Amino acid sequence: MIDSKDYEYIQKCFELARNGRGLVSPNPLVGAVIVKDGEIISEGYHKKYGGNHAEAEAILTTEQDLTGATLYCNLEPCCHTDKQTPPCVPLIIKSGIKRVVISNLDPNPLVNGKGILQLSAAGIEVTTGILADSGEKLNRFFFKAVRKKIPYITIKFAQSKDGFINSNKAERTKITSDNSDVFVHHQRSIFDAVLVGAKTINIDNPELTVRKVEGRNPIRIILDGMLSSNINSNVFNDEWKNHTWVFTSKTANDAKKEMLRQRGIRIIEMFSDSHGKLDIDVVMRLLYTKKISSVFVEGGSDIFSQFIRKDLIDELIILEAPIFLGKGIKAFNGEIPKNLKLELIEALPPDEKKVFKRID
Repeated sequence: MIDSKDYEYIQKCFELARNGRGLVSPNPLVGAVIVKDGEIISEGYHKKYGGNHAEAEAILTTEQDLTGATLYCNLEPCCHTDKQTPPCVPLIIKSGIKRVVISNLDPNPLVNGKGILQLSAAGIEVTTGILADSGEKLNRFFFKAVRKKIPYITIKFAQSKDGFINSNKAERTKITSDNSDVFVHHQRSIFDAVLVGAKTINIDNPELTVRKVEGRNPIRIILDGMLSSNINSNVFNDEWKNHTWVFTSKTANDAKKEMLRQRGIRIIEMFSDSHGKLDIDVVMRLLYTKKISSVFVEGGSDIFSQFIRKDLIDELIILEAPIFLGKGIKAFNGEIPKNLKLELIEALPPDEKKVFKRID
């Protein structure tokens, strides 16, 4: 039976879970709250990959008697041993907790209802589906990766009011403001990886780090079938160079591959077409096997167009500045795909952020 306070405590679980953003992948974001006699007596969240899960954190960090208490968690407690930490369900049963309230079932086939069955078999009352849509949104990276075996993919680009991302294809054009930069750096901190093509490396020489916010730097992925990236670029020479992965053709220059490997760059070789183009769909599926659950795509227009042609976009973010370039390069040819619908318009003064989400 649903209690009126269930929504409040599940919302608290969401707030706790967000503290693990950028730190727990490929695991989900999970928070837990334990309530007894109408009072919160313990709480926890999954802090880092390989660390205690939220339920264990909440149970093991309190000395209170949990007999008869209610455990709130935004994701079904795990019940399998195919992971680095012990399953949470036996710990919950042993603790004396008598009710468990959950937002979402775990889509992992090793769990997916099995945790609930074990709790129920032990005489624990289980309530599910509380704020399920919000829980799905919170863990959209995890749910997409588990269900589709491919990362959650967000494309971001900045453009002028008249729709250009660059005034000249041979040089960088700074379009948006510091507020937009801070937003982008925050996004990098919560995604597993940021991705660009060789042209972006050679023209913009980006760092692709989180210099303007607190948080961890993502893996930097360069798609470079012909291995044409300038080896003097920031991503190959800064203190984070061992966070750089280059996807390239098996036929690309072997000496250059070895030179980059010597610097700590990870080289991932693939088959390519006769023009050195890599299959972006294959790249994404390879990333999933390497525990990358989310990818933030930042450029350039050729890369954007490939993602659109393959219908791989889950989310599109456009940062629009109040300037007019008159001519230049557009993000991609044609209109925004019809399965991406505008969800949010927000000011990042003087810029404007538009967020489109996949609807199918």
